[in-house]
Amino acid sequence: MNKQTEQFQKYFSGLVAQKQLSHGYLLTGDDLLGKRAVVKNIGQTLACPNIAEDGHACLSCEVCERIAADQYPDILTIEPDGKSVRVDQIRELKEWLVKSPVEGLFKIVVIEAAESMNPSAANALLTFLEEPVANVYLFLFAKEAELLLPTIRSRVQQIHFQPDDQTFIIDQLMSQGILASHAQIMARFSSEAIERLSDTYDEANMTDWFTALNQLYRLLATSNRTAFVVIQSRLKVYLSVQQSLDGLDYLLLLNHSTIKQLKTGQTVRLETDEAENMESAQEVKPVAIIQEKFVKALLEQQSISLAHLLKMNHTFYEVKQRVGANVSPQLAFERLAVKLSKWT
Repeated sequence: MNKQTEQFQKYFSGLVAQKQLSHGYLLTGDDLLGKRAVVKNIGQTLACPNIAEDGHACLSCEVCERIAADQYPDILTIEPDGKSVRVDQIRELKEWLVKSPVEGLFKIVVIEAAESMNPSAANALLTFLEEPVANVYLFLFAKEAELLLPTIRSRVQQIHFQPDDQTFIIDQLMSQGILASHAQIMARFSSEAIERLSDTYDEANMTDWFTALNQLYRLLATSNRTAFVVIQSRLKVYLSVQQSLDGLDYLLLLNHSTIKQLKTGQTVRLETDEAENMESAQEVKPVAIIQEKFVKALLEQQSISLAHLLKMNHTFYEVKQRVGANVSPQLAFERLAVKLSKWT
């Protein structure tokens, strides 16, 4: 367990002890395991019969062990059904919520990949957020807050989970002969993607792939319709299903960096120290971003609106869903170019 996860667990344990746990939270960032660990610890703190004097759960009793093993009846986790969280799942959630808790005095709901909720599901969830139920706590997991409806974001408290320190991953990749600039990018991918990209690594090939994606991104960010030509001429050889999905993940990382640079001038993060009051412990520090020189040059040379970047984010996710649903990657990317470029 990393230090960040421990800090968030301590923070939430304090909220539980003070009876100040909010009805809804949005946990953003890529650290899925950390998010899960924090929510499980909240459940343990609420349910443990052997709470210590400092307000922490014992973690060793039968109740704590069942919560750790996802076997506690008053904690429900909803995952995407296929590629998205569907309205039927939210309706079933509402039916579950009207029933009394089975064991404890509370209910916890986790919706993973909340950004994948279709519009009907998101609107259905709003009714719960607008009329919260006592002792029912909702945790939404999403990579980025901007991918959820503003009406949902405004009704939950947001906490960002930074990924684990990537220095070790980068060092490991470089020890395998991977170019430093490539390792810094690859370290931002999922562990599964890192392993796959490492196994097939070729320096020249990866340089060409990233260069082509950067060229496409620049054209999409500036609504240039020649993006369509780049897909047919430069990217066609990299449009297998899996490499298309990896390429879209890279475009999302690049877009996230651009959004951060545009909004703040530098990427920032919030960290907590060992203080019990989280707000007093917040600290702003710079964080390295992928393709920093490319992003900086792009923003200096071009006028790009935040609204367009957010539209790009939604469109990248939409195209990922299409490729995952067996739509031809080339057709999906061409649709991406048409949707984000000016053709009139």
